[in-house]
Amino acid sequence: MTLVEAFKRIWLIATFGIILLLFGAGVLFWNEGRAVHTIMSLDEALDVAVTLEANTDEIEPTYNGRIVHISGPLIIGEPLTEPDYNIQVLAVKLKRRVQMYQWVEETVEHNYGESVASVHTEDRSYYYIREWRDHLIDSRNFYIQTGHQNPRHFPIESKVQIADTVYVGSYELGAEIKEKFKNYIELTSDTRPEDPFIKLHLGLYYHTNDIFNPEIGDVRILFTFAGLEGEMYTIVGKLNKNEIVPYKTSRGIEVLLIYPGEHSLTQVFKMEHHAQRLAAWTFRFAGWILVFFGVTCTSKLFYKILIKIQFLSALAPDPQYPVGTNLLLSLSLTLIIASIAWILHRPMVAAGLICAAASPFVWFARGISIYQRVD
Repeated sequence: MTLVEAFKRIWLIATFGIILLLFGAGVLFWNEGRAVHTIMSLDEALDVAVTLEANTDEIEPTYNGRIVHISGPLIIGEPLTEPDYNIQVLAVKLKRRVQMYQWVEETVEHNYGESVASVHTEDRSYYYIREWRDHLIDSRNFYIQTGHQNPRHFPIESKVQIADTVYVGSYELGAEIKEKFKNYIELTSDTRPEDPFIKLHLGLYYHTNDIFNPEIGDVRILFTFAGLEGEMYTIVGKLNKNEIVPYKTSRGIEVLLIYPGEHSLTQVFKMEHHAQRLAAWTFRFAGWILVFFGVTCTSKLFYKILIKIQFLSALAPDPQYPVGTNLLLSLSLTLIIASIAWILHRPMVAAGLICAAASPFVWFARGISIYQRVD
């Protein structure tokens, strides 16, 4: 059977496998390119960054436009407030998460079949329960609408307040860096709202007559905050007059770093490198999974190709035990694709990846040559 004939026999699954291979290769190539440029940009920023004292009476104009590193406690200009709930907090962000008590439709499908006649009928059961949900559920799409109507909108919307002015020492944080505060902490308060309809229970504010027996349309609210005044933070960004904004490298990548605690310049860049490596390996794993399933779907085609090449024939997928060779092939393809992005920027890294990708082929070729000499 030729390669074309093999493809015609499994054209649907083979086409799907080729699409997975192409998509996986695209993810891997994009990720490696992103990782290369990010690493090079971080190295460039580290080379030109300077450390400044956060508490200074006068900002040196010579540092304007340069990437700077500062550490110090947060200073909030005005507190963020929720007057209806007697809440005010000196923080960078105050988040209001609203949930509404709604009807939720659940379905259970029952399939019954008779093996002799091969007749199948479907029966579906609908269940309606009441739950707290963050998003609006449209009850007009329910199978049984009578008695299961949800409100058309939230009476109170979720939102995030951001402080107008935030400082670290004498330096103001720009809007982009304030957006990076995402480690939210639950806000608890012993002060109860003045409105008797609003009830406080276990840190949640309920708009209901009965906390333990809510009605459809009742809401509950959870408040969280991020970046409390007085907390120590380390910031790296471009100094624009007295404001910290993103620093754009020669590669067009913006560098704007923020980490809780007090860290030196080298420490904060080391932590960012670590975070970028974790992100890169996550995408590598996702790309490899796509390549693996792509190879699995096209294993018969790979078998036809590899079986004709003597030193690669041992890598041809075994129809009875294909998982092992599919793993080897997908790993080798993944490493080869990853090495392409590194050739121009880090040749040694690319060479190492290519050697790792080729090692299974070299090992099997060596085994075949030894076998032939013995024979």
